[in-house]
Amino acid sequence: MADPTGKVRVALLSDSDIPASFSVLSKSFGHDAPLIDNYFPNHDTPAGQAQGSARLAAWKHASPASTFLKAVTTQAGDQEQEQEHVIGIAVWTHMKEAPPAELAQTENVTEVWPDEADRKFMMRLWREYVKPRTKAIEESGGKGVYVLELLAVHPGYQRLGAGTALVQWGTKAADEKGVKAVVEGTPVARRLYEQCGLRTEIEEMQFEVGEEFAGRRKPKLLFMTRQPRA
Repeated sequence: MADPTGKVRVALLSDSDIPASFSVLSKSFGHDAPLIDNYFPNHDTPAGQAQGSARLAAWKHASPASTFLKAVTTQAGDQEQEQEHVIGIAVWTHMKEAPPAELAQTENVTEVWPDEADRKFMMRLWREYVKPRTKAIEESGGKGVYVLELLAVHPGYQRLGAGTALVQWGTKAADEKGVKAVVEGTPVARRLYEQCGLRTEIEEMQFEVGEEFAGRRKPKLLFMTRQPRA
């Protein structure tokens, strides 16, 4: 990793940034996040990264309510020229309608998860995953909520403020819209979210996936929210 020479900056993610951003996502989570491992199969392989990048691009094009962001910094490159480098990614969505409980309504499940057991497991995870945000949307009085659907920062660029900048971009937008900000966060990211004003509503989200999947790793996630501020 080269030493960064400038401050972290948040900008809109372009289509050309997606492969680099997906690589950041993969490196950020490694294999420590069961939801990411299941939602983006083989994300650390060339085939998995190609598929994951294509799915991110499709999501970006199909969801006008979502804002795809990148965190960038500059670093010294060849011949001492400064080069901009993507070190983080976030997706914020103003969600006014509950997400589909059935993953097949938003994904080509047979293509992404060709193994039947993997597919069934991911579909059951998804049904449980969307329950807290669905409840928050239903309780919003039609305003909806601002959901941090994805946040990742390259492990080689931690503690530069990229995560904070990406989260605060969304909480500011939520304040401007007068809606609650929500996130299904990992315990590792809890402190970051708390520093950005989010508070835990559900200490550990429940994932009831059936006895047949009792031996599989299930996500460990908190559901956190932040009321809009004037």
